[in-house]
Parts: sequence; C-alpha cells; structure tokens
Amino acid sequence: MKPKPTRTNRFKKNRPARRALLRDRAVIAAKGFLGALALVGTSAAFIFAHDYFTQTRHFQVRQIVVTGMQRLSRLKVMEIAGVGLQTNILAVNLATTRKRLLADPWVAEATVSREIPSGLRMHIREEVPLALLEMGDGEGFLINPAGEVFKRWDGSDSDALPRVQGLDHADLPVSGMPASEAFGAVMTLFRLAGKKNSPLPLSGIRRIQMDREIGATVYTGENNRAVKLGFGRYREKCQALRHLMSRLRKDSRLTRYTAIDLFDVNRIVITLASVDPSSSDHKEV
Repeated sequence: MKPKPTRTNRFKKNRPARRALLRDRAVIAAKGFLGALALVGTSAAFIFAHDYFTQTRHFQVRQIVVTGMQRLSRLKVMEIAGVGLQTNILAVNLATTRKRLLADPWVAEATVSREIPSGLRMHIREEVPLALLEMGDGEGFLINPAGEVFKRWDGSDSDALPRVQGLDHADLPVSGMPASEAFGAVMTLFRLAGKKNSPLPLSGIRRIQMDREIGATVYTGENNRAVKLGFGRYREKCQALRHLMSRLRKDSRLTRYTAIDLFDVNRIVITLASVDPSSSDHKEV
C-alpha cells in the first residue's frame, strides 16, 4: 500500500511574505496620508499668509510715483491702471496693471514695480503723434514717427498736426503686411523734414497731398505754398530745393512765389503771385 502524499500548507508557507507585503502597504498608506495632511496644512498656511499680507494695512499703498507723462495726467494714468492709494501693494498684479496701461492708445511702453512696504512706481512712454491721416471716407488716424497707426482721431485730439490726404485704408501698414509705396513716400518726406536744415522743416508742413497720377505735393506755411515733388528722388529734390531757397531769399521778386515745381530737378518752375489776382507768373530756374 502506497503512503499518502504529504500536503503542503501554502498559506502558512507564504505567511511571512504576506505580512511583509501588508506592512509595506500600511507604511505607504501612512506616508501618503501624512503627505496629504502636510499638503493640506501647507496650503492652509499659504492661504492664511496670503490673506493676511494682502489685507494688512502695513502694505497699503501710501505713495504712487508716475513718470514719463506728456499728455496724460498722473490721475489719468492711475485711473487707467486701476490702482490708487490704500490699495494693498501685494494685491496689485503687476502684469495685469501693465496690460491695462498698454491698452490705452497713448501709452507706447509701460513698467510697473513695487517699492516695499508702501510704494508703487509706474513709468510710461507716450506716443508722439507725427501726422493726421485723413481718409477719403472721413475717418482720421494718428501715426507716430515710426509710421505706425496708433489711434483713431477724435475731437479731443489736436488738429494742429500736419495732415496727409490722398491715401486710403489699403495704403496703411497692417500686421504682417508692408505699407504701400504711397505711404512709404509720405514717411520718406517726413524723415527728410526732420533732418537739420531741411528746406521743408516739419514745423512748416501743413499738408501732404498724395496723388496717384502726379505724386506728392507738400503745402507749407500760412499761405499754403505748394512744393510739387512728384514721385521718388526726394532726397535729391530736397537738396535742389535747399539751393533754390537760398536764391529766393536774395531776390525779393521771387519771395512772392505760390508754388515750386520740382518734378524735374533739371527744370524747376516757380509760380509767382501776380499783382493782378486773376493771373500769375511762371518763372523757370
């Protein structure tokens, strides 16, 4: 008779391993619980500290320094920024405040910084209007010296700026697209006008008329004297005009000119005001 095989109790055999596994799981669970508890405690402490420091009077704004204003007032800048005295300095979001400032069309650049414990400093650089673009549909836009349209003209803006006529919306520079040749010609004339000893100083330009067929005409002075420049070669034409103006100052008869035709620098034509209002004289130089 064969002996019965001995049965092995697998549960008893693996009991130490199971106990170790349960112990490891308990340790992991305890660590997770303690970690979560620490996280909750840290979060609560952070929230408490945040609420305390952003509400305590110790960090209330008592001084706001605003620099760089030309057109805007200090109070207007503060209004745009949405900050004022008694605001908690730590509750001020510097990035958001800067975005508010840059949203105003007159603000070209802006920086905002804290001066702990109770100071706030804002510096802005305002746009400098170069000219007023008068569109054919009656709309007007202000451009800066870089040729950027930064604001739609309204009644509160100065009307003493040089005016540019003859352009339309398709000529204006837009993001990713260059400006038209006509707009580029206008900006070239303004750059030449800004140079030292320019015969067409910026302060004397009243209007620039761009015509698709005859090019640019600049109107200067109180009498709106016309300087017809046509297309291109503007630097050369300005040099010729500088020499011509020196001659005009020496000849009293030529000082009563109403127009100078510089379409061809080799054949400059001056239109003189006649004593008889119904006629005028032309002189080629």
